[in-house]
Amino acid sequence: MGSRTIALACASVLSVASSVSAQNPAVDSMTPLQKAVACASPPILATDPPGDALRVAGSQDVVGRNAFGTPEVLVLSGGLDHDVKVNNLYFVRRVVRGAETIKDKLPHMVQTAGWVRVVSVNQKMALASPEHTCGEIRTGDYLEPFVPPAVTESAAMAPLVQTELNFDAYSRVLHGESMRNSIGTNEFAMIDHGLDYNIRVGTRFAVYRDLKLAQNPLKRIGEAIAVMVGPQLTVVRVTSSRDAVFSGDVLVPRMADGVTVPQPAAPVQ
Repeated sequence: MGSRTIALACASVLSVASSVSAQNPAVDSMTPLQKAVACASPPILATDPPGDALRVAGSQDVVGRNAFGTPEVLVLSGGLDHDVKVNNLYFVRRVVRGAETIKDKLPHMVQTAGWVRVVSVNQKMALASPEHTCGEIRTGDYLEPFVPPAVTESAAMAPLVQTELNFDAYSRVLHGESMRNSIGTNEFAMIDHGLDYNIRVGTRFAVYRDLKLAQNPLKRIGEAIAVMVGPQLTVVRVTSSRDAVFSGDVLVPRMADGVTVPQPAAPVQ
């Protein structure tokens, strides 16, 4: 398709954008904590985006750019042919690679750049407007359906009590956001277990550190709660700490309000 054809197609799509209603109560009422959780890296690793994923193809700016913020009118790589509809919401994500990993086939962390709303669509393409940006959106980023995260606000959380801990089902901190090795209170961390250890959103953990000193027990340094759970990874929010939480620290699930302490899932026979 030539550049003139693309330009005319975009103009045709844009002509209906002004009539779109942007009402979505579940999204419009998202709390700051929900937005923060939605911006966190999801608890998955990926080698590449799904082969049929929608992508950000560019923008309608008169200047050629590869990085976008808000406000913008973004051009998407598909339209009705990808079942895209006006008012659809999508996460914008990318597989994080560096110069040393750009060509490898290993799974890597996925980063959330924000989420966008489709404002107009035709058969082959669509236009979208960023609803929220967590960082810059780039050409080539891929889209996934947006679902507001279910979170328990701090004020609504049941009081923490010193309940039973299951050290047989412990997990370890892998990293914080942007692969950082230290995490503070109210920040997010990725841990190395998920549904495979029966972790669920809302599971609470005590955070411990092993000082690796002979006859010296683990040191409790804080508390955390699961906010997003994947098959083998979980994103937790550090709810309290008396020191920074570091990669390698231990998270031990606790029982609260009569909920059974998570146990490792039985292996598949």
